[in-house]
Amino acid sequence: MTHDASGPCIRQILGSDASQGTFTSSWTWAAAIAVVALAVSTYFSIDQLRKSKRAKEAKRFQSDYELLNETVVVLDKLAGTAAQRQHLTQLGELLSRIKQAERRFPELPLGSVVAHIDAYRKATLPDDFSRKLSGRRIVLDELLELSRQQGASITSALAAIGAVQNEIDRRTI
Repeated sequence: MTHDASGPCIRQILGSDASQGTFTSSWTWAAAIAVVALAVSTYFSIDQLRKSKRAKEAKRFQSDYELLNETVVVLDKLAGTAAQRQHLTQLGELLSRIKQAERRFPELPLGSVVAHIDAYRKATLPDDFSRKLSGRRIVLDELLELSRQQGASITSALAAIGAVQNEIDRRTI
């Protein structure tokens, strides 16, 4: 008899038509809104962490990005001249700094930049090539070949620098 009496009491507490296993509609809407709010806040938290990580990456790569910009300026200046050893002092300093950056960030393709700049430095004209040219002691074809190699090396180095900067941009933007 007590078993039969408890059933109507519970139904009375929950509502006359409600069974023991259901929630009210206001409880369901509140739970749905809470789940949506949790999902939105989780999304924005993850997005903020991702932006923070990219900002740290950008700060880490900033000095090397500027180094590559400085190298581009020097290579553009050298592209207009027939480079001799005396013209390469500033490029040598920049190359040393690029090699240091390569050791710091082996995941960036800085090795190709170093290789192309080294190829450019190896294709320099002799220091006294104008005197040798006027004295006919040097073959003009050799000078033209060195000049072509310089131009190709500068173009390749600039393309490699562009690739590295694009990779840095991809990682930080």
